[in-house]
Amino acid sequence: MNKFHLKLISELVAATEQLDMPIWIGGGWAIDARLGRVTRPHDDIDITFPAERKDEFVGLLESMGGRVTEETDYGFLAQLRGILLDCEPAHWVGNTYEVEDTPQGSCPMAFEGQIEGMLIRCNSWEAILWDYFYFADELPQAQWPAKHIHSYALVCSVLGVEHVQRLRATFDSK
Repeated sequence: MNKFHLKLISELVAATEQLDMPIWIGGGWAIDARLGRVTRPHDDIDITFPAERKDEFVGLLESMGGRVTEETDYGFLAQLRGILLDCEPAHWVGNTYEVEDTPQGSCPMAFEGQIEGMLIRCNSWEAILWDYFYFADELPQAQWPAKHIHSYALVCSVLGVEHVQRLRATFDSK
């Protein structure tokens, strides 16, 4: 499945670049891109897109054979070539895009990730971790699937215990 995901990520990055529309890969694929290697099989692709260009982004997905399957409280889910896309908007705040209710710098404009030679914009390490904090509030970590435990450990190892603890305290205080 990963090879199909990588092909689709490549096509989405190329198509959105032609439209001068930044997108960011999130979740497990962002971890892999930031590490520069595939660490596990993936079930979906998390994508962050510019909120003000949602209709254009949805139109692009439809032109590629995709369709929105569900509106969520944070964005939408789509199917494209049998692959689930978990899509979340980023909002323009002054001079950059940010995912709502995440630490500043969630959507860096630089291509900070790479997989198999493909440069990818990724959500920040802090934004990736923030998603795990939300997940932990919904489901105790002892009940997480092995893939999430593995990915969470990778993020924590990159950020370090003290930084993770500071971010968790910030998350808990909001």
